[in-house]
Amino acid sequence: MDVGTRESGDVADDEDVVTSLKQTIEELRARVAELEQPPPQWTPLKRAASICGLNYETVRVWAERGLIDAHREGGRWMICLRSLRARQVRLFGEAQG
Repeated sequence: MDVGTRESGDVADDEDVVTSLKQTIEELRARVAELEQPPPQWTPLKRAASICGLNYETVRVWAERGLIDAHREGGRWMICLRSLRARQVRLFGEAQG
């Protein structure tokens, strides 16, 4: 088939393929960016709050509510500093600590 004799359905199919490929490329870029992040740095709650210049109770409540990445080791909260800093920036602009 000559390029000049392509039907309009063929062009629409090509546009769908291109759109799908662009979406896949964006998803892959996001995944690569995620994989390039340093591994989580787990820090005890009080130290994490101090490093970021935040109130200990505020960080504890965020951890309990699942607003930051955190887990308990025994009776102690361990906080992901990257997650805490990201929340701090979302709420207050620049990180304080």
